[in-house]
Amino acid sequence: MFGMGFMEIFLVLIVAVMALGPEKLPGAAVDIVKFFKKFKSSIDDAKSTLDNELNISEMKKEAEAFKSSVSNIQNITTLELDNITSLSDEEVIETPKQKKSKKENTIQKPKKEKISLVDEEV
Repeated sequence: MFGMGFMEIFLVLIVAVMALGPEKLPGAAVDIVKFFKKFKSSIDDAKSTLDNELNISEMKKEAEAFKSSVSNIQNITTLELDNITSLSDEEVIETPKQKKSKKENTIQKPKKEKISLVDEEV
């Protein structure tokens, strides 16, 4: 205990009996035990509070990193949206259905030629 052997502990007890007397020694021993219990519980509370604070600081760092990634994504999507809205009508990307209907409208049907049965000679 605290690097003390049996002889050192025995010497401390003899000095305590001489200084306090046999009447006050049991009460002093109880008070010392209570003090050490309170001291130990205070140290344990301080450790748990420190661990919680360290955990909270780590969570804050993670939250800041997440917030910055979300803001980056928001900036990227805003830029993409701006690019899409700034396109002119000719640059607009058409869906396959729109392309098909546009092709059908622009396909010119072949003109029918009149074939005459009589050969014309000039």
